[in-house]
Amino acid sequence: MRALAAGNLVLEPLVAAHAEAMFEVLTEPELYRYLDYPPPPTVEHLAGVYARLEARKSPDGSEHWLNWIVRPLGQPPVGYVQATVTSSGTAWIGYVFSKKHWGKGYATHAVQAMLEHLPLEYGVSRFLATVEAENEASIRLLGRVGFRVATGMELEGHELSQTERLFIRDLRTAQNAL
Repeated sequence: MRALAAGNLVLEPLVAAHAEAMFEVLTEPELYRYLDYPPPPTVEHLAGVYARLEARKSPDGSEHWLNWIVRPLGQPPVGYVQATVTSSGTAWIGYVFSKKHWGKGYATHAVQAMLEHLPLEYGVSRFLATVEAENEASIRLLGRVGFRVATGMELEGHELSQTERLFIRDLRTAQNAL
């Protein structure tokens, strides 16, 4: 796993040492309006989570766990992007950014950099993301980077809450359309 560049942003592979800087970002209450988990209770707890993620693979080795913190050059972190890559070439993606930095394009540029990297380094051809239906900003971001709402057939086999929506970016479909 390597660092990625996205304009004036650097995506650094996440390590336990990032916990202190990321704790400030991840304790903003506004971030949890659409997330189904609470903020980290302590820096130490977050460092423990990050230490487990440093393995970059699930315990059974079937998935790559890829996490990058995002920072403007020479500045503290503003958020993170992540992907869980399966053996079938599918990546579930996610992202969280500090409210102080919403609307600056950081999330769009960081997610796009990750989406460009994963097919080259990990053979990903299909991306999935779940979003709360009311999270309009996240839905717009996914649209900007080429995702679309999943169709009925594509929803089969995915358990979503009544308020979640599944979004897909399938490179195989795009190549077949050419």
